[in-house]
Amino acid sequence: MKNDESATAGTAGTARRVWTHLFIGVLSLQAILELVLGGYLLFKLPYTLKSGFGIVYRSELDILGIALGLYLLLLTALMILSCIWTYRSNLAGITIGIIVGVFLVTFGVATFLKFGDFEGILVDSIRGLLTIVLAYMAGKEIKKTTVK
Repeated sequence: MKNDESATAGTAGTARRVWTHLFIGVLSLQAILELVLGGYLLFKLPYTLKSGFGIVYRSELDILGIALGLYLLLLTALMILSCIWTYRSNLAGITIGIIVGVFLVTFGVATFLKFGDFEGILVDSIRGLLTIVLAYMAGKEIKKTTVK
């Protein structure tokens, strides 16, 4: 009986590591993407507007570049914090990850509704849903291993 319990606990530990590593990996990649885009918005706004969004640069848009760049850096910080806490089996990291995922889904849907741009749904909403699902699964496994 004792061997069966230890085998089950070992399997749960392995599953927790897999979901945790997947969640942390996906969130880390997203954090790098947000960091790069935020940096470009802060330091190379004219280039970013023209090449990334097809918007003609005007000096009045500088404040928008600062605001969006800092917002993306804040989002990056939240993603990194979520990764660190999840790695330490702290459920607060899962909560932040789910909040970030909901934000990305909301952003994608709002972009689609406002501009009719299907790219927002494809990029932001799918990555948000992936983040939510992976966070949920990682949280479920963390709960299984820490409750025992």
